[in-house]
Amino acid sequence: MSLQSLDRTQWSFAEALAHVQSVTVARRAAEAAKAPPKPVPAHNHWNPPQDPTIAWKAEAENELLVALRDGDLVAQGRYTEERPNGWGYGGSSGFGLHSGYHSSIRPEQWREGRYSLGRLTARDWEFIDIRMPRFLVKAIWPDYEPEVQPAAGTDTVPYTTPYLELMRAAIAYFGITVENQGKKDCLVDWFLEQEIEGEPVSNKLADAMATLIRLPSAQRGGAKRVLGPDLRRA
Repeated sequence: MSLQSLDRTQWSFAEALAHVQSVTVARRAAEAAKAPPKPVPAHNHWNPPQDPTIAWKAEAENELLVALRDGDLVAQGRYTEERPNGWGYGGSSGFGLHSGYHSSIRPEQWREGRYSLGRLTARDWEFIDIRMPRFLVKAIWPDYEPEVQPAAGTDTVPYTTPYLELMRAAIAYFGITVENQGKKDCLVDWFLEQEIEGEPVSNKLADAMATLIRLPSAQRGGAKRVLGPDLRRA
């Protein structure tokens, strides 16, 4: 990827958190749908069960903060060390006069400060208007794509049987093609030497399989003899 094509879109903390929560909730819901059902515990009417989405969103916010604290995700904000409003009270931190330019927030600052209400606040400084690159957020939390379920009545692994596998093995062993159909007697002898689930192949079954792996036109004679080991002598 060239620098000219780099996605430089910046997401606010709220936008990044909304994306991470969306991905996490979708992933957790899919996992819960696959899990075996659990008995529903009894709850009193004044203490209803908590919506699992609330816990999943809290998990997503914690993952986002951990990525910032570990340096896996980088962010910027407007910095200040000024306290024009004293130590603050209520929902105010007391900080003000933030820079008009964004500067990088180091991982140790994320570990030192506390993020709340759009502000990363420590004892002696504060960041507001926090932003981070969208492409980095999506690199860590890509858009969730649900698994594609196979159509009803189909399996991911093609169905087969020991008989089909044995006939495929005979085709490969004798090199049977449209032009080279082989001789039925040789095929029958080979099938009689094989076993299916520990049982020898019967004469009737060997004859049937030798017939099925050859074209109908070859049944009328004229097939070329396969060059190979003399199985009867072996």
